[in-house]
Amino acid sequence: MTAASTTTRRTQQVPPGSSRAVTAAQLSRAQRIGLGILGTGSLIALWQLGASTGVIPPSALPGPAVVAAAMPGVLTSGEFLGALGDTLLTWLIALALGSAAGIVIGLVTSAIPFLRRPSMVVVNVARAVPATALLPIAILMFGLATEMKVAIAFWAILWPIIINTSYGVLGTEPLRLDAARSMRWSWWRRQVYVTLPSALPSILTGVRVATGTALVVVIAAELLGARSGVGTFLRLYQQALRPDIVYAAVIVVGLLGALLYTVLVRLERRAVGWRASA
Repeated sequence: MTAASTTTRRTQQVPPGSSRAVTAAQLSRAQRIGLGILGTGSLIALWQLGASTGVIPPSALPGPAVVAAAMPGVLTSGEFLGALGDTLLTWLIALALGSAAGIVIGLVTSAIPFLRRPSMVVVNVARAVPATALLPIAILMFGLATEMKVAIAFWAILWPIIINTSYGVLGTEPLRLDAARSMRWSWWRRQVYVTLPSALPSILTGVRVATGTALVVVIAAELLGARSGVGTFLRLYQQALRPDIVYAAVIVVGLLGALLYTVLVRLERRAVGWRASA
């Protein structure tokens, strides 16, 4: 191989931070955005087709234009904003309590060998019970107040977080634990400084999944029986035969859920950015 050919080959190699790499990343992002717009447009077109052909009656499926006209009124409605605030507060409380309890239980039961098998049996049995099936019991215990919705959502998200935490704990490299034992670290110090950081990616995945589950369960509990919240708002206007307002509120909640999911994904990437580099 000549020196000229070697020089040519080196000049053809593009470092990761070069303009060509940036252009490829921008193109990939543009493709994702374009596909998202295409998918959304296709869904709206099918929606309009179903509404205009009369296959589904307008009382059940108003057209996109009708729902869009109702959207500003929903966004400026004090009634809806108050209901949305109540739902988000309930969601936040349930997510915080469920995450804290699930992480602690999963960490302790997985780090202690004789607790692993019996605890996973309990988890697998409990997670098979739908949260909404416990609604009558929750109403008897807490009434129709916020505590009832928190209890139902707490039950729904506790078990997935425990499972994800357990997988993360069991995936901890034994060499790290051996090194901590050789330095005579206590059991709690090993869990906090070795096991918990190693399990953090799996834990955050469980919390991210629980975010959507908690929001869905809270709204379902409000639909089935509650005094306040978005579900109560939807039930009220469904009984008032205002499907345009119902659909507009559902779209707003869906967009909010997508926004929360995106924020959590970005926070997860920042918190465990070392995982991708590793």
